Amino acid sequence: MELLESLNIDWRLVLVNIFGFILLYLVLQRLVFNPINKVLAEREGDIQKTYGQLDADRAQMETLKNEYSQRLTNIEAEAREKIQGAIKEAQTTRDQIITEANSRAVETVAKAEKDVAYEREQAMATLREEVVGLAMGATTKIIGDGLDENRQRKLIAEFINAGTASNIPSARSNGVEG
Repeated sequence: MELLESLNIDWRLVLVNIFGFILLYLVLQRLVFNPINKVLAEREGDIQKTYGQLDADRAQMETLKNEYSQRLTNIEAEAREKIQGAIKEAQTTRDQIITEANSRAVETVAKAEKDVAYEREQAMATLREEVVGLAMGATTKIIGDGLDENRQRKLIAEFINAGTASNIPSARSNGVEG
């Protein structure tokens, strides 16, 4: 203590200061440090909660991304299938149209051949009638009125049929249809 007195330090004052400092520490602990620590703890809890929410959101985003990717893949596959189906349907329709056109063409050609054959027969019949008429006229002039008309027609028809039967095969063998 003498040392303290020699330094001009009052030990009572030191004790009061120590006691005051402890009291000040306790008051600050109660009024400042505890509320600040509480706010800091709450803030740390909020930050941890935010990080947890961010991780959950990131995981959910990854899940949604994978789902959307899978949906997109399915949509693309479905679109390809629809396109392939449309192509097959178009090819089937094209083949059907071509088949119908070919059958119509065959029918048209057959009808045209029938029409040509009918027209040829009509022309031959008309030509025979004219030949018969000319032959009767010529025969009448040459022979006179000695044969009746029915007899003349019969003779001319026999002559034409005999001549036509022998001429038609030779005309067809020369490449001429008559």
